[in-house]
Amino acid sequence: MFIKWLLQYDFLTSAWQRVHKILFISIWNVYSEWETSSIVFIFPHPGIIRCENSFGSNWSVHGSFHADRETNNLSQESTSLCKISAILHCKKTTATASLNSQTKPFIIMNRNTDRISNLPSSLLIIIASFLPFKEAARTSVLSKQWLNIWRDAMHIQFNETFFVKSDEPEENRKVQREVFINFARQFIANYSQQVIKTLGLACSKPADFLSDIQNILMFASSRDVRELGLDFSDPTWREQALENHQAAFELPLLVYEHGQVLRSLKLFSCSFKVSNFSNFCSLKTLSLGWIKINMGSISAILDSCPLLENLSLKKCWDIENFEISKPGSRLKSLVLEKCDIAYDGVLIEGPKLQFFKFSGNVGEFLLKNQSDLVKAELDFEMETEFDEIGLFLYNLLQDLFAAQVLTVCSVFLQIVPSGDEPLGLQAPIDVRHLILKTALHINEFCGIKFMLRSCPHLEILTIDIVPANILPDYGAPYPFNPHGFWSKDLTAEECVTGTLKAVNVKGFTGMMNELHVLRYLLYSGRAMEELNLYVSGEGGSNGETREFYMGRAQQVLQFNKASRNLNIAVL
Repeated sequence: MFIKWLLQYDFLTSAWQRVHKILFISIWNVYSEWETSSIVFIFPHPGIIRCENSFGSNWSVHGSFHADRETNNLSQESTSLCKISAILHCKKTTATASLNSQTKPFIIMNRNTDRISNLPSSLLIIIASFLPFKEAARTSVLSKQWLNIWRDAMHIQFNETFFVKSDEPEENRKVQREVFINFARQFIANYSQQVIKTLGLACSKPADFLSDIQNILMFASSRDVRELGLDFSDPTWREQALENHQAAFELPLLVYEHGQVLRSLKLFSCSFKVSNFSNFCSLKTLSLGWIKINMGSISAILDSCPLLENLSLKKCWDIENFEISKPGSRLKSLVLEKCDIAYDGVLIEGPKLQFFKFSGNVGEFLLKNQSDLVKAELDFEMETEFDEIGLFLYNLLQDLFAAQVLTVCSVFLQIVPSGDEPLGLQAPIDVRHLILKTALHINEFCGIKFMLRSCPHLEILTIDIVPANILPDYGAPYPFNPHGFWSKDLTAEECVTGTLKAVNVKGFTGMMNELHVLRYLLYSGRAMEELNLYVSGEGGSNGETREFYMGRAQQVLQFNKASRNLNIAVL
């Protein structure tokens, strides 16, 4: 049977560990069919693996795997072994087994041999290219074989934050910035590969290094770079601030001349000539940020880039109303993040979006005929008003009817029931995975119920506990008793009793409202198969610790459960 693993390596942080992670994932893709319900992996580093897996309709796996250190006579690169036993829970049996002669063959590194460094340099370069650039550079300390491998990586990131400490005085940062630019000079001078796939440059003071930036861009063009990212914004600029900043750099002519090769372009605090965008005829992904741009220029860019599939605008201003009316457009993904839209109006007609993300103030939205939509994210945490805007969110939800995955924020939950229909949408939406970024504050209760009633086919509910952002002039859409709002005596929503299979709580602390909601879901969730409590690692305001939260999680295990097939994991 096919096994799909989603692994999170808490312990893979050093250079060797990151390399082993890449090799393990590659090996696992080959050995994806097993006939045993439990597996033991041998790894050269200890730690914890968390996983979510699926064995088809009859099998499910939950829990965390803890690694035990064994001391052995190992090579210098591998100083310990980590034996990970996977205890797999299924509906009929629970079993534990070790890798043995009857288990399908699996590749285990020889304890006394460094097989990775014995690979040809061409393969090591490919491995290093899968790592983030900073991590790839760290592989130089592994051995002589690895000393210069990272210098031929095909995904290059020159990021001043690797060198410049934002909390230090400007004089120190100036020196650190010089070190950063000198590093970039030496890197491009010694680079031996003929082609690079990605080049990113982040520099907050480009005016001080104009000739160096020109040389970096010439280097990228000469290597036929396909993905180019230029970020000249200042890390100290605040996204929530109303202040706008003028572009710190102007895109040079040589980038336009290279434009036909580019597939992806990112320009942050970098001005450009819209008339030259016709050179970017092969562009599929465009990300603009921290610049002044009007809707006329955006429309001209869409006309000049007929293959564009992904458009992202972040902290852009001078947009009166955002409107895309372009039948036949290939645009599939649209992100509008904290842009200054004068009249808070968004109209999408023509593009068949698959992903839509909006972050900013509540306004009037009109997304026509978005039947291909798969995922949507709505963030209105910048909003300060409450009155007379619930109808806007109600209508927006109706336009997102086809979305399978929907993320909403705390402010959304407070506002959406304040329209003409406080209990739920008249025409339910097809959401299968609902993600609530919420503090589970009583002011959010009506909004949470509103969403549960509006998603009758919901299968997965994720509650992401975040700090409260409560509107000061909030008013409940109808009278209710906060203490009895999640009573088990009330009639539960259709999705809770019939379709809800999995509930995830991220940042669980066991506060009273969390326990009330979970007791309600467990008591009514007859179809539930999973409850995953991801316990917070942050200390509480009264000195609470993770151990305290774990104790609260044990209370959940004692709640009455409507489902006989429920597995609860505390992670």
